[in-house]
Formats: sequence, C-alpha cells, structure tokens
Amino acid sequence: MKKDRLYFFTMLATIAGYAWLAWNEKYSNMQENTAGTSLCLFRHVTGIPCPSCGTTHALLALSHLHIADAFYFNPIGFILAFAMLILPVWIIRDAITKQDSFYVFYRRLELLLSKRWVAIPFFVLIACNWIWNIYKYTS
Repeated sequence: MKKDRLYFFTMLATIAGYAWLAWNEKYSNMQENTAGTSLCLFRHVTGIPCPSCGTTHALLALSHLHIADAFYFNPIGFILAFAMLILPVWIIRDAITKQDSFYVFYRRLELLLSKRWVAIPFFVLIACNWIWNIYKYTS
C-alpha cells in the first residue's frame, strides 16, 4: 500500500472509530447484557461471537478507566485503544515534519508478521481470545 493511501485510510478508520465510540457512549448502555443485540455479521450468521466481539464495550470501559471490565469484554480493546490514541498523532507529526516514519513502521511490521515464528504465536493469541469470547458469550 502506498504511503498516502495508508495514512488516509488509517486516519479515516480512526475517525470512524471515535465516531462509533461516541455514538455508543450516547445511545447504548454499557451495563446491558453483552450477549444481547450485536451488529457483528459473523455473530448473526454463525451464532457465535467473532474474535473482536466486545471490543466496543472494552474501549468504552477503558474510557471510564474500568480496566478489569475492559479486559473481560475483550483484551484486544487495549491494543485498539493504544492505536487510536497514537496513530493520529503519529500521522499528523509525519505530515508536519514531512517524514514517513509511520509508513516505515507499517512496512516493517508487515514484513515481521509475514515471518512464521511471529505469525503463528499471533494467530494462537487471536484463537485464544476467540475461545474466550465464545466461552463468555455462550455460557
């Protein structure tokens, strides 16, 4: 992916993420049953949660500094929260300083994740998270 496209889509995704969180903060009740309504297409089709189910609740819990609740909803929320805080600042900094440090990082990360010794543990962690989601939402 070219640099300009990566920066554009990363910023667009981050803005969409913040808008989604704001909408959920205003219109959804975080205390409601988390096994209730869901917009997850995978969950609607299969009846089981996807690995990222609960991430919105996790981010909302983190925004209220409810760390244990965030971990319960979905540990992936911590990674996403970090990315949503850091990436816009990083991209704006690159734009101001006319650098491409985020792009270089992205390319190196892409290369690193293509290595089997990194990819396999990464997918094992995602699978463990998925098992956790299935267990907590179906028990």
